[in-house]
Amino acid sequence: MTLHRPMTPLTKDDMRADIAQVLDVAPETIADGDSLLDHGLDSLRAMDLVTRWEARVPHLDYIDFFEVETLDEWWAVVERTRRA
Repeated sequence: MTLHRPMTPLTKDDMRADIAQVLDVAPETIADGDSLLDHGLDSLRAMDLVTRWEARVPHLDYIDFFEVETLDEWWAVVERTRRA
């Protein structure tokens, strides 16, 4: 028998860790206001991240993430989506 546990809410630290993992850098190297593009995040990896996060925050829109480029701004997208 498999137990299904509820997903924990997504946090900004989770996002930072996930981004760092796909970029193969330490999470502490990604500051809240840094351009994720400058860190080397490309659209393919970003789409994979958004898809992963959507399991924890339904209705995230990939396009919203590409209108901004910092972790703070990405976190604001998550918070807006949660409130909607």
